Amino acid sequence: MSGPLLIQASVLHDFYVQVLVRTGVPEADAQLAAAVRLESALRLPAGLDAFTVIRLQNTVHRLQAGGINPTPRLRVVQERTTSALLDGDNGLGAVVGTRAMDYCLTKAHQQGFALVGVRNSTTLEMMAYYAMRALEHQIIGFAATNTELKIGLPAWGGVTPALGNNPLAIAIPGGQGPALVLDMSVIATRPQGMAGEGETSTRGPIDSAFLPRPVIGAHKGSGLAIVLEVLTGVLTGAGFGQDHAPEYLEAPDAQYNLGHLFGALDPTLFMPLEQFSSRIDRLRTEIKQGQRVPGVERLILPGELEHERRDTRLRHGIPVHADAPNALRTFCETLGLDSPLAL
Repeated sequence: MSGPLLIQASVLHDFYVQVLVRTGVPEADAQLAAAVRLESALRLPAGLDAFTVIRLQNTVHRLQAGGINPTPRLRVVQERTTSALLDGDNGLGAVVGTRAMDYCLTKAHQQGFALVGVRNSTTLEMMAYYAMRALEHQIIGFAATNTELKIGLPAWGGVTPALGNNPLAIAIPGGQGPALVLDMSVIATRPQGMAGEGETSTRGPIDSAFLPRPVIGAHKGSGLAIVLEVLTGVLTGAGFGQDHAPEYLEAPDAQYNLGHLFGALDPTLFMPLEQFSSRIDRLRTEIKQGQRVPGVERLILPGELEHERRDTRLRHGIPVHADAPNALRTFCETLGLDSPLAL
């Protein structure tokens, strides 16, 4: 029996660059955006599946229709020593986000701490990527964004979808081990008919096969979503709440005006780096050596599985889901490109 179809990371990266350049994105920006998509394929369980292809296709459609600006010019709206607000000029979120995080890191190198807000941007894709850009500098990175309301979460006790998925990520240098990387959204989905005990749906007919629910229990998840909506949308001057309702954004030329917030913190503001790293190592050891629930093989820290998955895929290739080849072939035909898969 043959094993799963694999694609090398360099091949997938070059394909992403080729697609974006074909759609009018400058080479340098295409390289930035491709790096974000590749990191997602390396770290997340799905690898390369049809959903990934569909998301890429949607990005291409929006670039072609004017919903995303392929050649954005980021602008500093206002700036202080440890902060800045940038206008993303409706560019690719991966390009805007990477540049904004790097701008934040430059300030953090000078002052030890920095926050950079962004408005007038689009979907960031994998949040951890931006936070992890801080790790090579031995700095703690933070990234958060608001999102469109394709799967909207009502405020606790409400019915009307008012809050997006609003993901956040935090990356912490890991001492002698891999970095601690938390990447989470405030909404998960649950198949219809699987509501928890005591739960009922008052939202009316839902086309999706999934119902939104907070990742963090009840009012706490709703509260976190609201706070993130303030920090990324209200605070930055971006759209928020019903500005991102599907009826306003379904057309491919619609502009999302998403907001982001990036942060960077140098641990040496508080102690020498060696001391911080040693304390991280101690925390890791204590957690790893803790008593486990029966049936649990090992205790896992945030980002550990993704780190291992990435290492394996860089060496052996990224798995291609069975539904991906046909979707990829059809997509490539529309752009006049060859599929990156050797079928």
